Amino acid sequence: MRTSSSSPEGAKKGGDRDTDHLELIRCLVHQFGRAAESLFEYHDFGFPRDVIRRHIDTIEADLGRLRASGGLDDLGIPEQTLAGQVRGIWNSKKNLRYAAGALMISNRFRQETRPENRLRASRLKIVYEAFLDTIDDAIDSGDYNFGDALDLMRHCLGSLTASSFEESRFREELHDRLLPEQRPMTDLLTALATAFRRDFHKSPHGAELRTELERLQTNWILGEAYTMYQKDPTLDVRGFLAAAGHLPAPDDDLEPWERIAGWISHTAADTLLDLCFAETSLSPDALEAHLNAWFYFDSVVTLTNNAMDLSKDLEEGIANIFLIARGSEETKALSRARGHRPNLSMRDYEEYLARTAEMARRNLEHAARSGEDPDSFYPFLAVMAPVVMFTDETGIREDILHAYLRSLAPIMREAIAARPPPIPTIPLGTRSGRSRSARTASS
Repeated sequence: MRTSSSSPEGAKKGGDRDTDHLELIRCLVHQFGRAAESLFEYHDFGFPRDVIRRHIDTIEADLGRLRASGGLDDLGIPEQTLAGQVRGIWNSKKNLRYAAGALMISNRFRQETRPENRLRASRLKIVYEAFLDTIDDAIDSGDYNFGDALDLMRHCLGSLTASSFEESRFREELHDRLLPEQRPMTDLLTALATAFRRDFHKSPHGAELRTELERLQTNWILGEAYTMYQKDPTLDVRGFLAAAGHLPAPDDDLEPWERIAGWISHTAADTLLDLCFAETSLSPDALEAHLNAWFYFDSVVTLTNNAMDLSKDLEEGIANIFLIARGSEETKALSRARGHRPNLSMRDYEEYLARTAEMARRNLEHAARSGEDPDSFYPFLAVMAPVVMFTDETGIREDILHAYLRSLAPIMREAIAARPPPIPTIPLGTRSGRSRSARTASS
């Protein structure tokens, strides 16, 4: 069963020349908030529903301030770049949905960030989401082999933090790496890379966090490249599991698909972008707990998204994570995903979603260790994430959403009641002998 969700008109049609990108995002944030509030009529999450409304109101107000300050006009993206097909990509429902989700993350360091820097962080995250999602869509929809996909992603993401950057050279090399039918995206990706570099390198603490961002991006690139083994004609489920099983993770008990799930979403990177503009820093232990929390949040995002998209993915020749996690030995032996008709039941969904809820529990546990949470930010996100991920152009998948929430709600009540003491923050500039977290070390 789906509940209809009225989409902003520009998101339905791909937008036009006059579509206000930020207004479309604001509409989605508002709709997601209303949907999340309604869930409290059916589930006890262990915190009051007005927490949802308070956070959503704050995000909408920040979007209003962002629009009033000039919005995205100063990104340096020429109007002609956002014409036709590319305008459709820019204002697509998927792009807008992920941008809305990224802005919900902003409240983590809200109290530690000046208002003008909150706007800068929001603008930077919108650019980052659009950049990565456009690359992700290019890889998913294009006939790239493993090596070409890896090369394209390394070229694009490596440019964001490189010490030097020549826009014309980046554009030329990107054009050659994209498939011919995808080359209309060249100018958009070039403009987004240029805009990101300008704002990231001007941020107060971008230089301090650059190495950590690069580590996150390295694992995102590897994870995305390994997904080539999930799709026709390079489908190799056993190869996918072997590769994914070598990715680093906070805990040793994770299945290969749970490990890769924590890397091929990228909200952890969004939180680092927020931290680039914050007035305080995290100690090494608190930063490790923070990144562990966001590894598990990214895992939840990926796992819920894959439960949502099974039929669509099979039609596109993709054996997605839900199928691999719940499939039999027959699934591991598949040589072609397109046309496969798995025999999966609602019980398969329930068991898969129960394990996804366990990832959410670990998110809350590590988050509690990373710092104080007087505004119930992490419980807010735990409820908002499935609302965002179980929504598409046709509405909300109520059956899957409530199946997940039946597992999540008791976990949240227990986690909120048993919240451990946080690790204190430290002033910026304090040095430690520890240079990298255990989570991001190579395995």
